[in-house]
Amino acid sequence: MKILLEEKVLVTHSKKNSRYYWVLETITGQRAPSEETLDFLPSSSEKGYIQDIKEEILEKINSENIFSFPFTPKEGDYLSIKNNLRKSEYLNLIFINNKWMEEIYTCSYRECETDIYTTIKTGVAFLSENIV
Repeated sequence: MKILLEEKVLVTHSKKNSRYYWVLETITGQRAPSEETLDFLPSSSEKGYIQDIKEEILEKINSENIFSFPFTPKEGDYLSIKNNLRKSEYLNLIFINNKWMEEIYTCSYRECETDIYTTIKTGVAFLSENIV
């Protein structure tokens, strides 16, 4: 499996021409909690190619830099890999305890109510089988 997350500013044209894209976010601040209760909704899609290879993605991203730029993740960083053609196919990852893990339910690992996330980089995801 070859996985490369290439940095690219996503505009309408580049997004339409790529099958998979990604968004990398980091915590940049905190806000006061509200008194409303949050429901945890499913955060990752149940079907699709990204879900079929998610274990390989996790293995790669936890063992090597799969970004096209130097990047050292910090606690709470959040990565979404999405299928541009099928909006219901995506994979959300969060960096916790020095490793990337899938966030299956929205806000189950993040403090969505108080953490302020800002996009660091965006780009196109290349996911392909090894050619032998």
